[in-house]
Amino acid sequence: MPKMISRRTVLRGACGAILPLPYLNAMAEEPQQQKKPLRFVALFKPNGVHPPSWNIEGGSENSFRLSPMMAPLADHKADVLVVDNMGASGFSGHGTSVQRFLSGRLTLGKREGAASIDQLIADKIAPGTRHRSLELTTEGLFTQAPVCSYVSYNSQGRPVPRESDPQLIFDRLFRDPLVHPAQRRDMTSLLDRVDDHAKNLAKRVGKEDRRTLDQYLTAVRETEKKIESFGTAAATKTDFDSFRRPTAPANLNEQVEQMLDVIALALWTDSTRCVSYMLGNDNSRMIFDFLGVKKEHHYLSHYFRNFSRANIEDLYKICVWHTEKFAYLVKRLKAYSEGEGRLLDNTLVLFGAGMGESDAHTGQRIPTVLAGASGRLKTGRYVRHERHMELGHLHRSLLATFGVEVPREHHLAQVNPLAGLDGGAFKAYQEAPFQSSVEVAQTKVTVQGRLRFSHDLDKANQFFIDVEGEALPVRLQVPFKTFEQHNLPYYCGSPVRIVGKGERTGKEVVVTQVSELQSLVGLKPGSDPK
Repeated sequence: MPKMISRRTVLRGACGAILPLPYLNAMAEEPQQQKKPLRFVALFKPNGVHPPSWNIEGGSENSFRLSPMMAPLADHKADVLVVDNMGASGFSGHGTSVQRFLSGRLTLGKREGAASIDQLIADKIAPGTRHRSLELTTEGLFTQAPVCSYVSYNSQGRPVPRESDPQLIFDRLFRDPLVHPAQRRDMTSLLDRVDDHAKNLAKRVGKEDRRTLDQYLTAVRETEKKIESFGTAAATKTDFDSFRRPTAPANLNEQVEQMLDVIALALWTDSTRCVSYMLGNDNSRMIFDFLGVKKEHHYLSHYFRNFSRANIEDLYKICVWHTEKFAYLVKRLKAYSEGEGRLLDNTLVLFGAGMGESDAHTGQRIPTVLAGASGRLKTGRYVRHERHMELGHLHRSLLATFGVEVPREHHLAQVNPLAGLDGGAFKAYQEAPFQSSVEVAQTKVTVQGRLRFSHDLDKANQFFIDVEGEALPVRLQVPFKTFEQHNLPYYCGSPVRIVGKGERTGKEVVVTQVSELQSLVGLKPGSDPK
């Protein structure tokens, strides 16, 4: 029988050389190592989607086909959980979109006690790691609306600064001189001497100087605690010198993949257990020239008002690329072994956005996919709840998964968890029965049926209603004013009654103006089931 060894075992060589070890099965019977830590990664996708390309229509919880934009997840279908009908508001602007992703539905400017869930999770799982959390991004501050650049907020409601250079982050994680025990001892000794001198000096100075020195000593004590954590964290037992430092990226794709590589290494070495990463600011103006796209992402996301087949195809390329990067991270986490399992089994990954349909900025059917967390999530499923649910319900469930007790003053304290993530019972979506009909009286059209997007990219600026007995669906070809005023995308997929101006031309009824839109199932923007 193999002899059990300590998790802190290192290989020692000449001249004080130390070669730390990754986790080995021979360490498995140590009581403190029996339960692997659960990590959290939040991967933010900006600017919404073209719903017909993203949404799953039809299928069931255990038998479903991935949508075109989810196709990159085909090899990982068993490891992901697609969650649908997330979001209940009618509108989600870019500023509220980034807030909604990890903080739920909030009013701008009212953020006291509103730490984002990644920060609450970091508070719970960070002890024992060298870095409490990482907040990362692909681009700089969006100066026209800085709020669009942050998804993480601290307990005071202030945005947490982000980092964007994978080389600098790699160096901070794996090239820090304090990783080496001798240098930690030297620094600790120096801080001890500084601490003594400062205390002696405090006896000889005035009240204001003592206050300044007190602040200084507080900083010294925080540094000492950080150095102590280097000595206790499992991360220090890994051979960081063997890791390959990222090269200067040639384009955005290389930058993002390098960052995802660094994230995977940081989690595997237990350097941190909590990461948020923005694939772009909401309202992002990035140009994806490496994909052959020459126009800004934000411009393309408004595919209705800026309609052309070429524009919507470019938007599709960008959104598929976002999903590919999520798939890339999942693949990396599956590649690292941890004990008898994979790193992904002990990592919960949230991939998603803060808005659904990109042109009208709808706050419903927001892209949401979870991965990993074996035994906590039941993956390989498609969970679509019976009605629209604000993201706060998902957040409450994720916090419970990490054992986080929500502070009483936090806005999520009164929100119920989202059912079904662990395989338990939930109320699945079922279409309510309705009758379809169309009546044309001169230029007045009254039509009743399920409103839907066009799946034809050449007609992506049009909507349709299927009517029983009609050879062709009723087509809504309306101006942007009508599109925006009635928020047509919000009602897509549900039965409605529409009254407007139009005509019958041959076998087709065309509506060109909408004067009245009524949901047949009581769907109202902003409803939030408790």
